[in-house]
Amino acid sequence: MRVLGISCFYHDAAAALLVDGQLVAAAEEERFSRVKHDWEFPARAVSFCLERAGLTGADLDLVVFYEKPFRKLDRILMSTLATWPRSMVAFREAMLVWLLDKLWVRDILQERIGCKRDRIVFCPHHM
Repeated sequence: MRVLGISCFYHDAAAALLVDGQLVAAAEEERFSRVKHDWEFPARAVSFCLERAGLTGADLDLVVFYEKPFRKLDRILMSTLATWPRSMVAFREAMLVWLLDKLWVRDILQERIGCKRDRIVFCPHHM
């Protein structure tokens, strides 16, 4: 089984590739971008992992994103309501990231990696 794990759109974007339960490659995007704590989509880290294994996105059995976006949205809304109006600025910033990236993360992963849509899964951030 070939599993690519991805973390992005928060801090320290990264990718890791497991093949049959063995770690084949892992990299943080900042290694390639030279941007400390790079949060963008880890395109170069993903490429590094896939190239290291001689795979393409279409070869992947699973692509695992590091959190469940709608669970995160629920947490954003609940913490905002509990601390309003002090949380107004933080809420605005969190919603910008969520609406621009995290709402569309399945589409972004499919497009950028070239994997099948039904191979993309979301896992709890803290397992």
